[in-house]
Amino acid sequence: MIRNWQQDMPSVQAYWINRILYDVHHKQGHLQQYRDDADAYMKDIPLPAEIKSLIRDNEVGKMYLAGANPYLLRAHCLGVKIPEHAFLASLRAVAGEARRG
Repeated sequence: MIRNWQQDMPSVQAYWINRILYDVHHKQGHLQQYRDDADAYMKDIPLPAEIKSLIRDNEVGKMYLAGANPYLLRAHCLGVKIPEHAFLASLRAVAGEARRG
């Protein structure tokens, strides 16, 4: 069975995570707003505070496990200039958890 990350089907949470990642990098001015104050940028997004903190703190592996689309996640890392080694290390850190899902 092919799974969507940890979930059998995308959740509402995954939708909002991916919506943020998409908007930040595809809508004019959103990246700067996110960089200026990520918490303020996400204040009206219906996600729990712990998920917003994963996004704000660029916890790549944990965002992946929470439902982030891998293509949007990779584009986000490039857009906010997360180094390749850090991107890969974060994914590797949760690899065992992802396999168990």
